[in-house]
Amino acid sequence: MPIFDFACQDCGKKFDLMISNQDKHKVKCPECGSSQLKQLVSLFSTSTGGSKAVQPSCSAGCPAATGGG
Repeated sequence: MPIFDFACQDCGKKFDLMISNQDKHKVKCPECGSSQLKQLVSLFSTSTGGSKAVQPSCSAGCPAATGGG
């Protein structure tokens, strides 16, 4: 089951929820109970089980980029 990220348009609370795609229209804000939600773009990662990958936010001096992480 996927994890979706939401932001409440009434109180501004951001939260994520593991819910089926067909049920995400039923979600309510856990802070204020509003159904006025905006689905946010969610990032995901995969694991290949191999060597460490350099994270996109890592600069050249970062320990992960130089193999020290």
